[in-house]
Amino acid sequence: MNEKILNNRELAQVKRIAQNVDADYQKVCKLNEKIAELTKERDSLQQGIDEQEAPVIRKTGGFKSTDIFAKTIVPQFNENGTPKTDKDGRQIKVTKYVMRYPDTIIPVAPVSEEGQSEVTTPTEPENVVSEPSL
Repeated sequence: MNEKILNNRELAQVKRIAQNVDADYQKVCKLNEKIAELTKERDSLQQGIDEQEAPVIRKTGGFKSTDIFAKTIVPQFNENGTPKTDKDGRQIKVTKYVMRYPDTIIPVAPVSEEGQSEVTTPTEPENVVSEPSL
């Protein structure tokens, strides 16, 4: 590799560029540290999810719990149609997990000892609150 000798003017230019990019360089270093920390946290959470989902995946033949149930958030309304609110004025909402089975997936039917599949018919989810039309 050939040596490159810089004169005073070129050194001053390089020094000025180093001063100009230093703040951005420090931000990049901090962001890289945060990314590494967040990646580690995400991997830990994903491992926990995978461990909890493993029995569901084995029982259903590859489906996750989120494939079988959908999370729905239902706002609550008073009898006159106005939204129900808590003491702080925020609207009250109820979270429900509704089975997707009739619409998207057919769970694996268990097989009885005689070799016939024991298919059960799905039932309507209990306590599903529909929004009143306004």
